[in-house]
Amino acid sequence: MKILAIMGSPRKKGNTYKVTRKIEERMKQFRDLEFEYVFLNDLNIKSCLGCGVCFDKGEKLCPLKDDREILEEKMQKADGVIFTSPNYVFNVSGFMKNFIDRFAYVCHRPRFFKNAIVLTTSGVGGSKLMLMNFSTAPKIWGFNVIQSFGVVTNGDPNSDLSTPEKKVNKIVRGAAKKFYDALSNENPKTSLFSMATFLFTKQEFKKISPESYDYQYWKDHGWLEKNVDYYYDSETNFVKKALARILSKFMGIIQI
Repeated sequence: MKILAIMGSPRKKGNTYKVTRKIEERMKQFRDLEFEYVFLNDLNIKSCLGCGVCFDKGEKLCPLKDDREILEEKMQKADGVIFTSPNYVFNVSGFMKNFIDRFAYVCHRPRFFKNAIVLTTSGVGGSKLMLMNFSTAPKIWGFNVIQSFGVVTNGDPNSDLSTPEKKVNKIVRGAAKKFYDALSNENPKTSLFSMATFLFTKQEFKKISPESYDYQYWKDHGWLEKNVDYYYDSETNFVKKALARILSKFMGIIQI
C-alpha cells in the first residue's frame, strides 16, 4: 500500500514535515507501508494562465508544459494521499495554492476516488478557518477526506513543536487510525457534502451543451443517468441520500 504526501511547505524539515512524519511512523505500526514525499517547491508547477483551455478542450491541451501530469499520475497510483501546508495568513502556502489552481479542471471532472488527510500547522492559530478552504478542493476532486486537522507550533521549524508532545501524539494517533481503517476498505465512504456536491454538479452539467468537454466526460462515466447518486456505488442509507438532495438544492439557490 502506497501513501503520497504532497508537501506545500517551502521548508523540507519544518513543523509540517515533522507532523507528517509522525503520521507515517504511526501508520507503519499497523503494517508495512510505502510513503512518498513530494515537495511542491522541487517541482516545475507553473502559474495558471486562466485561459480556460483545460475546461473547454481538456487538460491535455493546456499550453503550460510542466510537472502537472507527473503529479496527477502520482495521485492516481497512490492508495491514499496526505495534503499538507503551513498556515500562511489564514490560507495555504503559495506553492499549495498554485498546485490547487493547476488542477482546477478536476473540479469539473473528478477522478481521485480514494481516501485523504488534510493537515496544516500554524504558529499561533487560525487553522479552522484555513482548513475549511484547504479541504474543499480534494473533496470536490473526488477524495474522501477522512480528517482535516491542524497543529499549533511556535513558528520555528528548527525547534520542537510548541504543542505538548502528548497532545500532538493523540491527534496523530486518531488521524492515522482513521486513515488506515479507511484505506483498508474497498471503497471510500461518501460524505454528505461530497454527495450533495455531486448532485448539484450533475444538475448543472445537464444544462450545458452536450458538445462540451465536461458534458461528455460525465456522460461517458454514466453520472448523468437518472438514478445515479454518486460517482461510484457506496453504502449510503436513504436518510443520507435525502439530506444530500436537500443540500444540493440549497447549493443551487446560493450558487455555492
